[in-house]
Amino acid sequence: MKTKEIIKRKRFIYVSRLALASIFILIAFSVKAQDNIATKLGYAANAKLLIIHADDLGVSHSENMASIEAIENGSVNSASLMMPTPWVLEVANYAKKNATTHDFGLHLVLSSEWKNYRWGPVSSIEKVPSLINEFGYFHEGCTPTVNVKEVEVELKAQIDRAYSMGFEPTHLDSHMNCLFQSEELIEVYLKMGKLYKLPVLATKQAVPEELLRKYDIQILLEEVLTIMPEEYIKGPEDYYINAIKNLKPGLSTFLIHTAYNNDEMKGMNIDNTEWGNEWRQKDFDFFTSDTCKNILKEENIILVTWRQVKDAFYSN
Repeated sequence: MKTKEIIKRKRFIYVSRLALASIFILIAFSVKAQDNIATKLGYAANAKLLIIHADDLGVSHSENMASIEAIENGSVNSASLMMPTPWVLEVANYAKKNATTHDFGLHLVLSSEWKNYRWGPVSSIEKVPSLINEFGYFHEGCTPTVNVKEVEVELKAQIDRAYSMGFEPTHLDSHMNCLFQSEELIEVYLKMGKLYKLPVLATKQAVPEELLRKYDIQILLEEVLTIMPEEYIKGPEDYYINAIKNLKPGLSTFLIHTAYNNDEMKGMNIDNTEWGNEWRQKDFDFFTSDTCKNILKEENIILVTWRQVKDAFYSN
């Protein structure tokens, strides 16, 4: 397949994933009635709770450093690591050192989407042949024909590697939404949450109700907010300010990407304009700004973390 066709397909998949994520309402199913999540976390029932979450840590040194700075000095309060990526050890060590105060989950990976910057599975390639191309890398986009048993092998390998590094994740989510391509893959994803006693990012629209009940998914988010290309063109700051001002009561999350627009990211993002180096710099700029801090305060937004959610719902 020609490079331009691959890039076009990759962007379509990624945009589709984020378009769906932007409208998904996350719900919780349990075998028994549950309290309002805000009250369970110790807040008023009508409180506006927000997780500001940075994806893709481990993908580059720039992504790591910008995200750590955004956590330490900005408004970002959650992030997730990609275990197969080249720079994951750096941020895993940071997460381990800040295990009691910071919120780091796992961004489970089945794809390797950049043009010249690739990675492969954590497990042995002989064990997961359907997940890789002829060079041993993950496929460029989400591939619905992957072997479900091999997916389970790889996801367990990614999670086990995190624990072997001394890093204990607070939650699980899915890179590029690849784990939501079929009911079989969704079940593997939910199974990982149950096996490791971790909350997972799961949506009513994407997950059959019987699976949510079967795996006792207990996370309730009102909205998943992420900026789309058409909104980015109009101005990221306007989008984020408007989203914060219109945040609904309950628990919501921003999914963002924070990195510096430097030579490392420019090389990594060659031939890519969406969610690339400039985009990620602008995410960093807004979520480390006084504008962001002030608007959160003015709107009485309470920042909470997946760690708090995990402790509230998975402590027993």
